[in-house]
Amino acid sequence: MSTAPHASGTVALRDGRRVVIRPIQRDDVAHNAAFLEGLSPPSKHFLFLGGISRLTDAALQRLCDPDYSHDMAYIALAADASTSSGDRQVGVCRYAGADAAGAEISVAVADDWQNQGLGKLLLRRLIDDARARGIHRLYSMDAANNERMRRLARQLGFVERPDPADIHQVIYSLQLQRP
Repeated sequence: MSTAPHASGTVALRDGRRVVIRPIQRDDVAHNAAFLEGLSPPSKHFLFLGGISRLTDAALQRLCDPDYSHDMAYIALAADASTSSGDRQVGVCRYAGADAAGAEISVAVADDWQNQGLGKLLLRRLIDDARARGIHRLYSMDAANNERMRRLARQLGFVERPDPADIHQVIYSLQLQRP
């Protein structure tokens, strides 16, 4: 197993709120659980393609302890020290199962933090990490009516195509070049 990356940093969003973006850690289970629980039903539907509404404790632990040789996850924590939200997770972006064909990605942002550029910041960080690790392609299977993901994918150069196995889904794919 590879060692965990240590890149983190504070960034400002369009509305001036600040977040710390860093790799997920084993002790982030409570943050991640609260984040996922706080997503609206439509956001949960898009993240899990309607298949899951709540994760088991074991699944949450696995998500917070990735095998860095094949997986990576970044979280965003609210950085406003003047409020109690200073440790609130407000976003997550991950790839999983990296192999010769590529790695599948997902991205989610808390409903009250959307449309501020956070999804793009998280996904850019993930793309940079994947390139540095020599991953050839990132892809995502999403609901065809997920307009936020469509905009984000297009802004970052992903190619969209219909999912041949499900007319209600699309596949976004980004071919990566080695640095």
